[in-house]
Amino acid sequence: MNKFIKKFGEAVGDCLYTRPQTALSLLNAAYAVSGLQVKVLPDKRLLPHQKYAAIVNNHTIREPLINPDNSAVVNIFVPCETLQIMGISPQFLEGLAGFLNGAGSERAFIDYAENFGIPQTYCSYHKTLLGAALSGVVPKPRFIVNTTLACDANTSTFRLLADFWQAPHFTIDVPGEYSAETIAYVAAQLREMVSFIEDIMGKKLDGEKLKASMQRENRALKMYRAYLQELSGKYLPNDLSSEMYKFSFTHILLGTNEAQQYFQLLLKDVQNAAFSNGQTRILWVHTLPFWQDSIKNVFNFSNKYQLLCSDLNFDSLVEMDENRPYESMANRLLLNTMCGSVKNRAEKVLEMARLLRANGIIYFCHWGCKQTLGGAFLTKDLLEGEGIPVLLLDGDGCDRDNVNDGQMYTRLQAFLEILEAAG
Repeated sequence: MNKFIKKFGEAVGDCLYTRPQTALSLLNAAYAVSGLQVKVLPDKRLLPHQKYAAIVNNHTIREPLINPDNSAVVNIFVPCETLQIMGISPQFLEGLAGFLNGAGSERAFIDYAENFGIPQTYCSYHKTLLGAALSGVVPKPRFIVNTTLACDANTSTFRLLADFWQAPHFTIDVPGEYSAETIAYVAAQLREMVSFIEDIMGKKLDGEKLKASMQRENRALKMYRAYLQELSGKYLPNDLSSEMYKFSFTHILLGTNEAQQYFQLLLKDVQNAAFSNGQTRILWVHTLPFWQDSIKNVFNFSNKYQLLCSDLNFDSLVEMDENRPYESMANRLLLNTMCGSVKNRAEKVLEMARLLRANGIIYFCHWGCKQTLGGAFLTKDLLEGEGIPVLLLDGDGCDRDNVNDGQMYTRLQAFLEILEAAG
């Protein structure tokens, strides 16, 4: 880690117990400087879509910290189209935890959460947000919305936050089965969620704006599907942070002008890219340790190893029906590869590995993620049974102090050497 970032993280940590507002001011100032830097002096290796992603993500995380009364804390799977068109800024758990890690401060917040009583085995993304909230650094939002999809920790984390902040809280229950009945069940909850938000904010959702959001979403996802088809034969330089930034556009920003602009740039960049020429093509499963130097040094802008995509960026590419927006959003949740049987996710990874001509798959077993850890060997067996090599790589996507860096790097390099030898 950069020495300056390490010192900055320590300075934030020093403020947690006695001066939380100072810690928030430090973070806001750092993110303001970072936002200016990505606009004025971006990394020259970044492609247009990657530069744009960095700018938009910086704003997406900063806005709720600056204007918490007009924000909602959510998890990544919440359908945020309704929030976006009502002018409410979603602060999503996974993104904020990643940015706190980027500021070198995640360990201080994790320690705070564990001292509060949160188990060490709990997901580090959740512990980071909990520590930031419980310490008083992250301000109280106007309300909280979460889904039960994928992550068992969601229910406990958001309920604790609602109790601590005394904030209105709505949970979208997503069943593990797909049927006409479950679509109707989830759609009814989404309508109830909108009424919940309208009561809190004192304004009504504009149905025509929701339809327009669905239209933008369909245009964006059409471009994204075209991008994935094009990527099957192309070499497009990538980096771990840019792949993480993509999570915003494939989830909480869907339906916005920003997402549509991002996918336009993404498609244009891949259309202008060179054809693949001997690179070892890697498909990643789950979140990425974007901060880990040893992994970054292997993949970031590499001419040898191409990081194709994380499976969390193709978990639910469902076309929306603008005349049935709530059913469409429900459909997207229920058809998410993280919903239901582990086999759903494994089969989608297999489909995309074939489409993108992946030489191998890295299945990242993020600390505390029970669903991902529980499905690891089933997924590995299915993929390797189809002739696609898989590396199960244990690590932590958010906590620097919870990794065996040397062991991870050794196992990664051995895997990549095997893929290279196989041609």
